[in-house]
Amino acid sequence: MDWPAMAARPEDLIVIVGFGEVSPGGSARTRFELEVSDRLSAPAVLELAWMCGLIRYEEAGRGGSWVDVATNEAIAEGDLAERYHDVVRARLGVRPIEPATAGFDAERAPVLERIYLDRDLVFAVGSENEARAFQSSDPDKTRIAEKNGAWTVTRLAGTEIRVPREARLSRRVGGQLPTGYDLARFGVPAEMVANVDRIALMNLIATVESFVAAGTSPEELLSWVHPARVGTTQGSGMGGMKSLHRLYVDHLLGRERQSDVLQETLINVVFAYATSAYVGSYGPMAHPVAACATAALSIEDACDKIMVGKADVVMAGGWDDISEEGFIGFGDMNATAETDKMLALGLSPDQFSRANDRRRRGFVESQGGGSLLIARGDVARDMGLPVYGVVAYAGSFGDGINRSIPAPGIGSLAAAIGGQRSPLARALGRLGLGADDIAVVSKHDTSTAANDPNESNIHQTLQETLGRTAGNPLIVHSQKTVLGHSKGGAAAWQSIALCQILASGDIPPNKNLESVDPAMKAHDHLLYTGRRLRPGKAVPLRAGVLTSLGFGHVSALVVIAHPAAFAASLGADRATWEKRQAERREASRHKWARIMLGKETLYDKRGERRFVAHDGTDAQRLEETAMLLDPGARLDGDTFALAKRPANEA
Repeated sequence: MDWPAMAARPEDLIVIVGFGEVSPGGSARTRFELEVSDRLSAPAVLELAWMCGLIRYEEAGRGGSWVDVATNEAIAEGDLAERYHDVVRARLGVRPIEPATAGFDAERAPVLERIYLDRDLVFAVGSENEARAFQSSDPDKTRIAEKNGAWTVTRLAGTEIRVPREARLSRRVGGQLPTGYDLARFGVPAEMVANVDRIALMNLIATVESFVAAGTSPEELLSWVHPARVGTTQGSGMGGMKSLHRLYVDHLLGRERQSDVLQETLINVVFAYATSAYVGSYGPMAHPVAACATAALSIEDACDKIMVGKADVVMAGGWDDISEEGFIGFGDMNATAETDKMLALGLSPDQFSRANDRRRRGFVESQGGGSLLIARGDVARDMGLPVYGVVAYAGSFGDGINRSIPAPGIGSLAAAIGGQRSPLARALGRLGLGADDIAVVSKHDTSTAANDPNESNIHQTLQETLGRTAGNPLIVHSQKTVLGHSKGGAAAWQSIALCQILASGDIPPNKNLESVDPAMKAHDHLLYTGRRLRPGKAVPLRAGVLTSLGFGHVSALVVIAHPAAFAASLGADRATWEKRQAERREASRHKWARIMLGKETLYDKRGERRFVAHDGTDAQRLEETAMLLDPGARLDGDTFALAKRPANEA
């Protein structure tokens, strides 16, 4: 892509060098195909069939073949797409809750119902202490007795007790990981699967994938960048919901408890695993909690840390899970689409999320998120890392005085304070861009009555303020119509999709947009369509913008520019970088092939502490101390010990 003249240097730019995700669409690769077309490609079907545990690769002699896991039948590679396409397609996206995937049964949610005994109830207990414990809980209506060393407890007629029953939740549809998705398939050890919260492991896998997409490893990165200058800003809106459920419910119901489950509910601990069990960095750790805007704030925080000189590379992203508690809570607020009402409208579960449409009735909860590896431009240049997008602008805002916790996000208009001299306009200008170069907007679009027109008005006003030319369409992308709403992870998916849109030239259709709400007619800069678009030279895809809005009056706005902006900044270094980044991309593709063939795993747990002098604890401490105080210190990728860069490179 030809790029307008610009004065920015690589060291002035912040770039996305890798990304990974776990979503109802599978990986970032398969999710984008799911968004763009109803028909998945043969490579996507192969990846999803492997990911869902439907097939495995078996070597035989000099070759091998794909085998159906259920039948042990060998399947010719050319037959895989036709055989498994519809099978894997049914396992993706928004669909009725699957207990094995979601972790709860929306048709049979347990409730402890209050009833009153109509007669005395006598039962045996194991000891006097146990009997007295029952008595102390309701002394007026409890009698205890001992006979021949055996103790009994009597609850008198009229006593209130709780009896379990099953209830059908009003929300029984959600965006879920692909049916059969198993974290162990990616190399996560069994003990981690059993004891570490699910979103921590999903984030760990996606973070590893972001390194694979960058064509690098933690060891290589730390041989180039000081370990104290690699940070993380990954965050969550709600935290480890599975662990929270276990913490609060297991004790109440007298179940066996995990002794360290409390730590799995702490949002920063969820994301510490990416550092402590994989990267081993020492840089800044800040984990934003901004409800549904979390991932966008994570990107902003990552950019800020790089811009102010606190880090050179940052792991960013956002995550959330689904749970009974979330379904009940959002349902009580009437924020989510009620299953029976949507079915009564003649809509199937995958049609419930319908941004900007007349029949929208709230969002559909979803699970998952994404990880982005963000770096200063000169790091990408020097290492030869691929660049998937340039973060032109990232900002977050409050929303003034409000009478409710959900807020319309009007504060994000402050990005354009001062019009064409605003922070947003200046950020675009540094890349040689203006408002007319923003071709696509990824809206938060929750499918609620208030959000979608409010958010459209924000973008209409921003474009008017920045001086967009009338008739130049800003094409709307509403991702949640395919994936549902992952809350804290939403903007991670949006950001990754914007990178994919800019690279491919394909803008996905807005699924379920059958009749555009008349309220959208006022936003004449915005183009709403249910068709897949490939604008080509008519509308160059130089940049895209996303908004992310969260409970707690927080809004965020991120602009991502085409990688050509980075290439244009390189000057004489461009040819060398292009060659090296192409090699890294090819290495990434080869690694994924080897993973699917079972020749290696995606994740290999790092258990050995880095910078170890293998002759005792004191030597280890001294070597680690020396590394933290020496700006020229690096990791020797072979020995995990201290290495030195030449003074002029440090």
